[in-house]
Amino acid sequence: MNDLKERLEGLASAPGPASAVDVAAAMARGRRTRRARKAAAVAVAAGVAAAVAGVAVLPSSHDERPDKAVEPSRYPSPLIEKARFGWLPPGFVRTRVTHDGGPHPVYKVNAGRGPQNLSIELTLLPAGIRPGVPMLPGARKGHLTKAAPVNGRPAYWSIKPGGPGSEQVPAEFRWEYRPKTWALLSVNDRGVADAATVQRIAAGVRFGGDEPMAFPVRVTGLPQGLEAGRVWLGLGSDVCFSFGIPGGRGDLLITMNTASERVRNFFKPNTSVDGHPAFDTRLPHPGPTIGRVPASKSQSLHVFGVGGYDIAIEATGEPLRRLQADGGVTGLFRRITPLGADPAHWTTTPLR
Repeated sequence: MNDLKERLEGLASAPGPASAVDVAAAMARGRRTRRARKAAAVAVAAGVAAAVAGVAVLPSSHDERPDKAVEPSRYPSPLIEKARFGWLPPGFVRTRVTHDGGPHPVYKVNAGRGPQNLSIELTLLPAGIRPGVPMLPGARKGHLTKAAPVNGRPAYWSIKPGGPGSEQVPAEFRWEYRPKTWALLSVNDRGVADAATVQRIAAGVRFGGDEPMAFPVRVTGLPQGLEAGRVWLGLGSDVCFSFGIPGGRGDLLITMNTASERVRNFFKPNTSVDGHPAFDTRLPHPGPTIGRVPASKSQSLHVFGVGGYDIAIEATGEPLRRLQADGGVTGLFRRITPLGADPAHWTTTPLR
């Protein structure tokens, strides 16, 4: 991961609303534990994290959105609701939905104690792939502990509350919700990481939805040949798209987040685009940079306060080259349209 992405991850990990645990630290410890899994890891595309602004109630039917039948898209709906929480502890809300593409796609749903909190994570793995067993502190081998069935299906603890490994990840639970198809539930908030609560969350999960999710933004004029890799939706007005070219080098990242003075101060605008303060790595600036990628093969553009949002584009390699035919990164920014905070105006086909 390059320097810019790491800095954005750091901004996103800044403390949100008060919680019963240091969520950022717990998640960091959890990531270290998961990196040591002995089982084959599921490949995921790179992404950029940003703070989640809040939760909005979607319209009852996407058929009500008039744009569904116009402006045909080269891209299918990038996010289908494959699972949802049916029950969460008091004070918790769903805060993010993520789809990681590739040969082994992974679907995730996060919940937490309000904005910026991802302390409960549900992961659906492709059929036939079992979750790995995390290593324990001291490089000790982890193991599974049989749990009470979930809706009649086999279930196990990989980290039981209060057991080995729980000092890093308070609870990790998996169950075979369909034959040879597994769900993994990680809980990084110690306030709700007890066995009864975790199993109740798991029992309430509903699977099998096919409803396309609506997005608060529309992006048009993407270069030919790009494929969406990672997509996440913060269920407020925050969204991220990651694109790549099969077999090619480089990527294209587009994020839209609720405007933040903190982020604007961090990037220190060095230009303006269409009257909006902006930060462009192709112009003189003190940083941040895009990792080790030469400046001639990379560009990052952040435009602040666009209808209440900050829009960021990062392009490297072949995607950046292909953007030059239609105005470059700045031209792409001008083809990004925020659709506002009212879900009635959102679209299920955001990429065109």
